Amino acid sequence: MLDNALDAFIAIDEDSQILEWSQQAEKIFGWSREEALGKALTETIIPQRYKAAHLAGLKHYLDSGEHHLLGRRVETFACRKDGSEFPVELAITPLKLAGRLVFSASLHDISHSKELEQQIQHQASFTRSVLEVMPDAVTVADATGRLTLVNPAAQRLLNLRPSDAFPEQTYHDYQLIMPDGKTLFPENERPMARALRGEEIRGFIAMVRHENLDGDACVQINARPLRDQEGKVTGGVLVFHDISELRKREKELSQQAHVLNKRASLLDLSHDAILTSDMNDAVTFWNRSAERLYGFSRAEAIGQNCHALLNAHFPVALADIKASVHETGQWQGEITLHARDGRKIIAFGQWALERRDGFPWLYLQTHTDITQQVQTAQALHESSENYRLLVETTTDFAIIMTDPVGIITSWNPGAEKIIGLSQQEAVGHPIAELFTPEDRKSGRAEMELETARNLGRADDIRWHLRKDGTRVWANGVTMPLRNKDDSLRGFVKVMRDQTAERLAEEQTQFLALHDMLTGLPNRVHFSNQLHLAIAQSERSQIPLAVLLLDLDRFKYVNDTFGHHTGDLMLKEVASRILSSVRETDTVARLGGDEFVVIQAHAAQPGAAVTLAKKLIQELGRPYQLEGHEILSGTSVGISSFPLDAKNPVDLLKRSDLALYQAKNAGRGNYQFYTPALTEVKHWKKNRELALREALEQNRFSLYYQPQIDLASWKITSVEALLRWQTSDLEMILPGEFIEIAEESDLIVKIGEWALRQACAQLKKWHGEGMASLRISLNCSARQFGDPEFVRLLPSILEETGLAPSCLELEIPESMLASHPEIKAQLTGLRSKGVRITIDNYGIGTTALIDLKEFAVDGLKIDKAFVQHLPHRRQDSAIASAIISLAHDLGIGVTAGGVETAEQLAYLKSRDCTSAQGFIFSPPVSAKQFEDLMLSGYWSQINRIPSQEKDAPFKDLH
Repeated sequence: MLDNALDAFIAIDEDSQILEWSQQAEKIFGWSREEALGKALTETIIPQRYKAAHLAGLKHYLDSGEHHLLGRRVETFACRKDGSEFPVELAITPLKLAGRLVFSASLHDISHSKELEQQIQHQASFTRSVLEVMPDAVTVADATGRLTLVNPAAQRLLNLRPSDAFPEQTYHDYQLIMPDGKTLFPENERPMARALRGEEIRGFIAMVRHENLDGDACVQINARPLRDQEGKVTGGVLVFHDISELRKREKELSQQAHVLNKRASLLDLSHDAILTSDMNDAVTFWNRSAERLYGFSRAEAIGQNCHALLNAHFPVALADIKASVHETGQWQGEITLHARDGRKIIAFGQWALERRDGFPWLYLQTHTDITQQVQTAQALHESSENYRLLVETTTDFAIIMTDPVGIITSWNPGAEKIIGLSQQEAVGHPIAELFTPEDRKSGRAEMELETARNLGRADDIRWHLRKDGTRVWANGVTMPLRNKDDSLRGFVKVMRDQTAERLAEEQTQFLALHDMLTGLPNRVHFSNQLHLAIAQSERSQIPLAVLLLDLDRFKYVNDTFGHHTGDLMLKEVASRILSSVRETDTVARLGGDEFVVIQAHAAQPGAAVTLAKKLIQELGRPYQLEGHEILSGTSVGISSFPLDAKNPVDLLKRSDLALYQAKNAGRGNYQFYTPALTEVKHWKKNRELALREALEQNRFSLYYQPQIDLASWKITSVEALLRWQTSDLEMILPGEFIEIAEESDLIVKIGEWALRQACAQLKKWHGEGMASLRISLNCSARQFGDPEFVRLLPSILEETGLAPSCLELEIPESMLASHPEIKAQLTGLRSKGVRITIDNYGIGTTALIDLKEFAVDGLKIDKAFVQHLPHRRQDSAIASAIISLAHDLGIGVTAGGVETAEQLAYLKSRDCTSAQGFIFSPPVSAKQFEDLMLSGYWSQINRIPSQEKDAPFKDLH
């Protein structure tokens, strides 16, 4: 029986050990019978916070036989197996069984009851709150008529007091007067009496009167009985709705409807559609405007359901509209209707109720066509909303509105982003505060507003101030805002931040006019500045000078230390030049290692000389670049305006000619332009054209000068020398045209021709029995600077069938020193078998370390050290030293320009390897060289060719 009980049954002994555990206890607490039996009650269902009290109470009972829980049901909390607590109802009974004390406990889970109780309390609280704020008066009475609830509205309307403070009040404590305002309602007709009889009442009209009311109040009463579960009436509820104002308006509308009914003919003149309908919505009146608006004639409309006829759509339910009309006497709102042809019409509808003998009789409706206005308003609203959203969401444009005097009234997020001021910080301040100090001082802000006022628009692009004091470049437009009467309402200014574009444009302009590496003006900017300087010089009648500079050994710096170091050097050069000139002078980089200075106001004759010397001194100081000490220098060409030229182009050309002259004079100096330089330039230009023509018409030829091996007394090598045959009677030596050829790049093509011709000639001689003969040619740095020439050299050898060891390239020592970059190319050619000889050795600047690191096959002593042998001691010492150096390095040594027996004897005594010169033979043509080889004429030492007709070299002595 206990296992089937709804309550959990538990029995414990006097030590609180569980003796019995019912099935319901298992369900409620989650402990199985096997788990619970034998455990202490404090370890199972008693929460932690009650354990001490439980044990204390058990001890108290055992000691005194008394406990406040015994013999009654109490509410407390128990604990499930999972640790969760819940409310229970507990009853404890002590029993003595078999000589020991047992406590029997019955526990009932009251969680659900507690939840329901809380819900009921919440609902009651909610209901009371609603009643407290309801505008309608509410009274509740019990079956005896005693008022048990009177809300605040009922207290005011019926002059009652709160029911909880005055429980003796009854519904008789207030009076209800009939609508005539004179007669009291009999007791049996009063709404509460009828509700207590079980009736439900709706729309009961009565008057309320007492001394605290300002006149009688007309109320509409709804009443219903309260019943218990068996249906027996236990009380009644009354709701009073004050309709005093509604009755008043209803009376007025009734009068108006009566007037309208009498003057129906006048209603046809109304612009609005007017119609009436009965309580079933059947049309009883339809004026002419309704006919025009909806397309239905009066005859077609009468008797039709007006709402169905017009396919009407209301903003609220039709029943609610009617209820409002019945309660208040009117309703108005926007409705949607449809004409006969399907057109949608938006109308402002007004409803009124006409009563007859106090009963609702007709609905009166007026429809004002507002379709166009609604559409216009909607479009205006959408436009206004779009504008608002545009203004409020636009961050790329600052949109600022001001009043007529320029005080800011509106400030969008774009303005916050661009200017940096919040709306609170900006509104109320003059818009002039956004302008720069110089613009404010000139009154630019006021002029902008004035222009906008007069012309309807003011455009500007200028700097404005940000909150942090920085400037923002913005283009904008300001326009006036006007009222309907054309009076000025204010201004709107729209700006766009173009600071980045402005800075990019300035950067682009700077890069377009300045050298990116040094930051100096470039050639374009220099040209502009030179034009301006000349114009200023013409106005002031004060001369100016143009100084053109070219760095020495810059290519060597690039090739040896790398372009990064070269760039660092150019920057340092620019800095030194700038520190040497005046602020009125202009410094520019024309490209590469070429710089130019415009010396303004060069009135003193020595001004340009002073500056040139200073520049040469400053740029000649060593450069400390990335741990290297680099020596360089500069040459300066100077021209002046108006003495040397009248325009910028010629002025720069004159400086260039002067610079060329300075470089030829030994570098590290300056030269002024002279008219003779122009004549030289013209001569060189003509010579260049003639050289090109000579190359095209094959007017070049090779002459050959033998080299004699002094040990074997044989011709072992022959040097090919270039000649220009300008006519049958004139032959030009290389010294007169090689420089022009190098400057014009013709040297590469001429050198290729000479190399191909020489190799082919030697190959021919090999076939004619001169197999041991080698050929040597002089090469320039310009040839090795052209990768095509270096590439062609092996292919020419292969093409002509000549072994690389039969070709010897003579490289001037000065070229090797000034163009160390060619060493790698020469080393590559030597690795393929081509012989390399340093020509003119002794007059250059080749370091001995170069001979150690750069392997060559021979040295050629310059004729300057040979021509005075053996009489000049210094020349003898140098020649002996070169011969000794060559022997120590294990390479050959050749003496050039040998002309006397004494010279030859001295060289042979010093073991010079070979010799070359007029003592053996001058340069001769290929045919004459062949005759020389066959005749052995070269071996007649120091023989001066005779004037005899058969003398083979009489024309070449």
